[in-house]
Amino acid sequence: MRQWMIKRGILEAIIGLPPALFYGTGIPASILVINKAGAQDRKNVLFINADREFKEGKVQNILRPEDIEKVTHTYRTKQQIDNYSKLVSAEELEKEDFNCNIRRYVDNSPPAEPHDVNAHLHGGIPLTEVAAMGNYWKNYAGLRERLFTHDKPGYLRYTAAIRNKEDIRLLLDVSPEIIDRKTGFSGILEAWWKHHLIDFEALPAKKNIYDLYHKFSATITTSLSALGILDEFQSRGAFASYWNAIDTDLRSVAASGWNAELIPDEEILESQFPEVLKELRQNEARRDELEALFKEVNAQEEGVWSEEDYEVWPKDELAEVKANIKILGGELKEIQRDLKNKEKQLTATKKTFLPTANLETEIASLEARSQSLLEEIEQEEKRTARHVELEAELKQCKKKIKEIKDRKEELVEKARSKIDATEARRLILDLWNRTLHTTVDEHLEHYQLNLRSALENLWDKYDQPLNKILQVRESANVELVAYLKELGYE
Repeated sequence: MRQWMIKRGILEAIIGLPPALFYGTGIPASILVINKAGAQDRKNVLFINADREFKEGKVQNILRPEDIEKVTHTYRTKQQIDNYSKLVSAEELEKEDFNCNIRRYVDNSPPAEPHDVNAHLHGGIPLTEVAAMGNYWKNYAGLRERLFTHDKPGYLRYTAAIRNKEDIRLLLDVSPEIIDRKTGFSGILEAWWKHHLIDFEALPAKKNIYDLYHKFSATITTSLSALGILDEFQSRGAFASYWNAIDTDLRSVAASGWNAELIPDEEILESQFPEVLKELRQNEARRDELEALFKEVNAQEEGVWSEEDYEVWPKDELAEVKANIKILGGELKEIQRDLKNKEKQLTATKKTFLPTANLETEIASLEARSQSLLEEIEQEEKRTARHVELEAELKQCKKKIKEIKDRKEELVEKARSKIDATEARRLILDLWNRTLHTTVDEHLEHYQLNLRSALENLWDKYDQPLNKILQVRESANVELVAYLKELGYE
């Protein structure tokens, strides 16, 4: 069958997909594109190996919009991309006995992890491995010098700013090279948006969603790929993700115009009742802060918490204090009852002119004990007063959040009814613009995360060479021998 299809030219492409795309099926699937049109002139079969580009899920893996865009664009343009696609001639396939195993022609297996034995033994980071990350240094000019310095011929080491692995993340977060590049992308996106704003505004009249997609995809790909970081396919993928996010809105606008129903509730409240949203966010932030505070003390190991260092109490410690207050309160109640009875006896005894000295002594003793208990209870309550105050504040925050959320639907409907088509258009276009920036930022952050992972991998591999481990071991051994001598063991 393979021979029959290839020799007649009707097999146009073979596309390898990732594993576990279909429920209950873990094996990767493939697509055979059968196309009789132009079969007599077709001399090649396009092989696309897309089995490594997907979003991993718990049960099923997912093809992202950018993954689909890359496959479809490669198929339409018949591009040959290293480790992704290749046009294989019928003659080559015949030499392989018409074997259509995709990896035979497009092998996308990752290269083996390099390890420098000299660096593992004596320290240093191989210059060749740092140079292999050239794409990052090209996109973030100057960052390499901020991270690495010369160690010995052929080797580098991290600068003094990198004392541990966590410092890599901290340095990248404040790197002007990364921040400036991100600002450059924001400027490009804003310029692109302003240039095409008129096309978006004309959507209800022209209803040309399909045409806009291809037009925008071409222009934004050119704009983004010119800046580096995102190549042609990543730029197309970023745009595909963006378009997928607003696709439903686009179709609704094309069908029924600028309708306020398309505006999310948060956007409605932000535009019409910003003070309500501000109050909601403040209460939610304070709620989260207080809940984290209570959770922290309850998650600690025994013996770590101390009354002097924390405002809030662990549940067990608080229960003991409350139990003690309850016991003291019970004793106080008994004494106050006895005191009341003794005072009645004293009043009755005075009327009979009998001696009252003993009763007065007992009353004085009970009053003293009552005062002492009151002071103990006050002191115990004072110890946990701040905890009780914070608990009350947390309860009030939750109450306020619930009140606002209960009113939210009413406020949204009230606000939505006030928005005309002009205001709706402004709000929807602002939302689409923000979505564009957010989508591209996610792709830039993914690139930055890959850079961080590569740098942390170098740290993990070469931070502890054998000679350093031996030195630490020898130092520990000397220290141990000294302790043994001090204890009399030689």
